[in-house]
Amino acid sequence: MSDLDQKRDDRERPQGGADGQTLPLSVLGQAFEAAPNGLLVVDAGATIVATNSALLRMFGYESAEVIGKPLELLVPIGLRDVHRGLRNAFLSAPERRAMGSGRELHARHGSGREFPVEIGLNPMTTPQGPMVLASVVDTSERRSLETAFGRVFESATHGMVLVDTDGRMAFFNKRLASMLGYAHADLVGQRLEILVPERYRAQHEALMRKFREAPTTRSMGVGRDLTALHASGAELPVEIGLSEVIWQDQPMTLATVIDISVRRRIEMELKQANENLREFTHVASHDLKSPLRGIADLVAWVREDLGENPKPEVVRNLERITDRVTRLERLITDLLRYARSEQMDAECTLIDFRAMVQDILRVDPLPSGFCVNITVEVESISAPWTPVETVLRNLIANAVKHHDRPTGRVDVEVCSDGGYCRVSLTDDGPGIPEHAQQRVFRLFQTVGAAKRVGLGLGLALTKRLVEMHGGRMDLLSPLLDGRGSSFRFWWPKNPRRLSND
Repeated sequence: MSDLDQKRDDRERPQGGADGQTLPLSVLGQAFEAAPNGLLVVDAGATIVATNSALLRMFGYESAEVIGKPLELLVPIGLRDVHRGLRNAFLSAPERRAMGSGRELHARHGSGREFPVEIGLNPMTTPQGPMVLASVVDTSERRSLETAFGRVFESATHGMVLVDTDGRMAFFNKRLASMLGYAHADLVGQRLEILVPERYRAQHEALMRKFREAPTTRSMGVGRDLTALHASGAELPVEIGLSEVIWQDQPMTLATVIDISVRRRIEMELKQANENLREFTHVASHDLKSPLRGIADLVAWVREDLGENPKPEVVRNLERITDRVTRLERLITDLLRYARSEQMDAECTLIDFRAMVQDILRVDPLPSGFCVNITVEVESISAPWTPVETVLRNLIANAVKHHDRPTGRVDVEVCSDGGYCRVSLTDDGPGIPEHAQQRVFRLFQTVGAAKRVGLGLGLALTKRLVEMHGGRMDLLSPLLDGRGSSFRFWWPKNPRRLSND
């Protein structure tokens, strides 16, 4: 429609309600006053003849301070000469339009400060002559939010890009450019596809089109290996998140791009380590235990062949062989338990700590002279049974095994500590020197060689199980008069969950 047709249409359109009746001036005045935006009417001489309350509040004036004053009162001082020229050009050929399209406009508050605005102009024909109705919107808050968003966007530690409906990059941060090896100028206005490996581009365009039709905040390519195209031509493993945003009044797609090359390398190394561990487990299960059983059988046959009165030194040597075979079998068993600790059941059940400790003591009774006291101050929690029981069993056995007296006591206390259950196992044994306290949690480490009754795997397994399920563990020793140790671990009241999003 041409401008002439538009003006003719405006003149012929009924000015009023649904019945074609012209609205009373009082109703029009009420609408003018109640408008949420600032409104003012200016005559052909650029004098302000009317304003509403919203405009007066916006500029900090009383009505008497504005009415009858030149329009330039509301224009920043440094822009008034330019504004007069633009105003005269508009009045010579008035048309309905936004003022300063494509430029940032500012107005002058009564206090002298300047603030950003958007202005719409509407020419009117009145009995008093031609006038202009101006609509003014204070955009300070919006600009402030845009500035804050821009700062967050630019300072993000991962790549971010805004893509318009044509698939072009409208805005991106330095991290994205540097991550993919581009200079800023290389990406301005370019289509997003230049960052996508060529073999994926056709599929990528279809997926982006589908996303724009039904936008949701989600991860892109879930379950698939995504890569971005580096400026060098290499492909970079990435994770991408998509969401729809409105930027400068236009719908945009916000893509968050995270470089996961380091994580992927670590995952591959961990995968290889796990493969090696599984191979070791297989070897230990089949190729080590079988020869040991054969050695044990040979020792038993030799004892039988020696008859009823063997030499004492021969018997002693055979016992030493048997002891070493037994220790080596136990070592292999403990190593297998450590290697398989991540595979222990993850199915959760309600755990009553008092009942669990009592079950452990029924299966593995303590030596005479030792006792266990149990204090539980929490309700049952949901957790995988086997890991928790393994931790408690190892700690109780450790307290008894390393005790230096024929009698002893172990206190088991369970209490609530935020989102965790804190479990303490305190003994009255010889204590652990401070310099050895970190070492006891490592593989093949014992407190000392004087009483080497263990292989140094129980506490390493215990700590690994606790941390693997989201808890932590520490040691306090000595406790009183240079004796006693307290192993404490924190187990989550709620099991760790893995998101599938």
